[in-house]
Amino acid sequence: MKINIVLQVIGLAILSVAARAQDTVEIWNLPPLSIEQGRYTADWDNLSRQYNAPAWWREAKLGAWSHWDPQSMAEDGDWYSRGMYMEGHPQSKYHREHFGHPSEYGYKELCRDWKTDLWDPEDLMQLYRKMGARYFLALGNHHDNFDCWDSKYQPWNSVNIGPHQDIVGIWAQVARKYGMPFGIGFHNTPARTWGQFMPVRYTSDKRGDMAGVPYDAMQTKADGYKPNADGSDKWWKGMDPQDLYGPVHHDGRKSLESPFANQFMWRVDDAIRKYQPDMIYFDDHAGDSQVDLGIDMGLGKLTPQIIANFYNIAGNRTQGSKEVVATFKGVGGRYNSFQRNPEMVGIVERSLVKSTELYTEDDIMAFPFQTEVSLQEWHYQQGGKYRSAEEIITRLMQNVSRNGCLLLNITQHGRGNIDDEARQICLDMGRWIEINQEAIYSARPFDVWGNDDVIYTRQGGHIYATILHPSSRPIVLPALSSQSCSVGKITKVELVENGRAVPFTQSADGLTVQMGEPLRSQGIQDKNLALGYKVIRISHDKAWFNDDDPGVRTFGWDRLCNINEGDFNNDISFSNQAGDTWTVTIQARRFSIIAPQGMGQGTMEIYIDGKHTGKVSFNKSQEVKHQSTVFTSRKLSKGRHEIQLKNTTGMVAIDAIIMQK
Repeated sequence: MKINIVLQVIGLAILSVAARAQDTVEIWNLPPLSIEQGRYTADWDNLSRQYNAPAWWREAKLGAWSHWDPQSMAEDGDWYSRGMYMEGHPQSKYHREHFGHPSEYGYKELCRDWKTDLWDPEDLMQLYRKMGARYFLALGNHHDNFDCWDSKYQPWNSVNIGPHQDIVGIWAQVARKYGMPFGIGFHNTPARTWGQFMPVRYTSDKRGDMAGVPYDAMQTKADGYKPNADGSDKWWKGMDPQDLYGPVHHDGRKSLESPFANQFMWRVDDAIRKYQPDMIYFDDHAGDSQVDLGIDMGLGKLTPQIIANFYNIAGNRTQGSKEVVATFKGVGGRYNSFQRNPEMVGIVERSLVKSTELYTEDDIMAFPFQTEVSLQEWHYQQGGKYRSAEEIITRLMQNVSRNGCLLLNITQHGRGNIDDEARQICLDMGRWIEINQEAIYSARPFDVWGNDDVIYTRQGGHIYATILHPSSRPIVLPALSSQSCSVGKITKVELVENGRAVPFTQSADGLTVQMGEPLRSQGIQDKNLALGYKVIRISHDKAWFNDDDPGVRTFGWDRLCNINEGDFNNDISFSNQAGDTWTVTIQARRFSIIAPQGMGQGTMEIYIDGKHTGKVSFNKSQEVKHQSTVFTSRKLSKGRHEIQLKNTTGMVAIDAIIMQK
C-alpha cells in the first residue's frame, strides 16, 4: 500500500512537471527587454546625478543573507554544480560517491531531490532580527541557473522542481512581516553562468569505465520522451535540460553577446516585478575589464539598463518602497572593472552601491558600500569552520567606520536548518550590537577609521571609539587630540555599556583614557567578544552637522574624503554644475554654513523652506581657508526647516553646518 501511494505521488509530480513545462514561454528567443519609463535613463551621467543610497539602507549597517539553493543539498561547499562535472575535482569525487555518475545523476536530479522540510523561515527571520540585522537578502539564483522563485522565464525553478515552493516569495512575505527590507540576489550573470558553469557540463570522463559517456547536460528534450529501461517515463519528461544547462557552447568569453544575456535581463525583471524588492544584488562586476578563469567578467553595458529599469519600476510603485538599492562589484579597488575608462569610477560610485566579497575597503569611502561575508562556506560544507562572533563584529565595525554596511550569510544546511553553533554566533553578535547600537546604526565615519586597536564612528555629535583590546593601562588615542580639526574640547568620556565614567585627559598628543579592568558583558558566550570590544562615548564641544550626515539629499554633488587639509571630518561635498542641489531638514533657530573658502570659483544660492535667503560666492583668488563660515542665517521660527544649497555657477562646496537652538 505504501509503495503504491509513493508511486502515485511520484506520478502526480511527473504529470505536474510535464503540465507546467507545456505552459512555459519561449525563453531563448525573447525580444530585447524594454526599460521601464521614468526619471532614470540607462546613462551613467543621468544615474549618478539623481541617485542617493536610501536612508533605510545607510542606517541599517547589518544585513542577513540566505545563500541557499539546490547546491546546498550536497553539503559539499560552494560552486558544487560546477565542480561535480569536473573529472578529478574533489566535488566530482564526492558526487560520484554519494549520488552517482553525472551522466545518470546530474545537477537536474539534485534540483529534483532538494528537500526543504527543515526550513523554518519565521524562526530564522526572528534570529536575524535578534542578531541585529536590519535588512534581508534571499538568493534568487546562483551560477547553477536554477531559479528559487515562480519564474516565468526559467521552468527549472523551485515551484516546478524539488521543494515545489516559491522560496523567494516566502522569504519576501516573512521578511516584511518582521519589518525587514527585502532583497534578491542574482548570481546567474552571463559571464559566470554562460561562460564558466555551463561549458564544463558538455563533456565526459576521459578515463575509467565511463570514459566518453556524455554528462547529462548533453541530453535534449526529446530524450525525456524516451522511456526508461523498465518502460517507465523519465521524471523530467516534457522539460528541456538545455533550459537549465544552456545550449551547447564552448566559448564563454563573449557572454554578453549570447542569447542567455537577454534572457537574464527578462528573469531579473520578472523577479523585480513579482516581489518588489527593496534591494537587488549581483555577484558580478559593474564594468567589463576583468578576466577570471579565462572569461571576460562583468555586466558592462547591461548594468545601467538593469539599474535604470529597477529604479524606475520602484519609482512607479503605488505601494512599497520607492527608494531602493542595487549592488555590483568591481567599481574601483583591487578588482576594478573600469580599467579601460577609470574616469567612470567616481560616476558609477554615485549611481549604485558597490560591493566587495570578503574584502572591506582599506580606507573611508566617499560613498557608501557593502561587504559580503559568510559565517561558514557560502554553500554549506560538512565539517566547515565557522567565523567567530568576534571576527564578524570586527568586520562590522570596520565597515561602519569606513562608510559601509555588512551583509552576512548565515549558512544553511541543504534542508534549510542551521547549526546550533551558527545560531549562538548570531545571538552573541546581537547582544553586543544591542549594547553598543548607538555606535552602529545611523553612524558615520570619523576623520580616520582607526587601526587594529581602535575603530572610530560618529553620530549625533558624539564620537565613538571601539577599543578592541582594552587594557587596565592608559590608552592613548592620537586622533582625538586637542589639535584635531574635528574635535573640540572633550567634556566627557563614558562606557556605552553601562554609562560608567572613564577617566581621561586631552592634550596635543591625543586623548588618554583609563579603561580599568575589563568586565565581561552579560549574555555573550564568545569570551573574546564579551571581555574585549568595549565602546566609549566621547562628548565634545564641536558637534557640527557634517556634509554627509543622515538626512542629506543631493542632486549631482560629488564628495572627497581623506583629504587631510583641515576640513571638518576630513571630507567635503562639492558641485561643478549649475542646478545641483544639496538639501537637508534641520531643527534649529539659527545655522551657519561651513565651507573651504578660496577653493572654488562659483556661486551658491541659499534657500530656507523654499525661499531664497542668501548667496555665497567662492573666490579662488583667495588663499584657501578651510572651515570658513560662509553664511549665517537670520533667527528662524521654532520647528523644522528645509535648507537647500543650489549651485548657480562654477565650483561650490559645503563642509558642515553649525546649528544653534
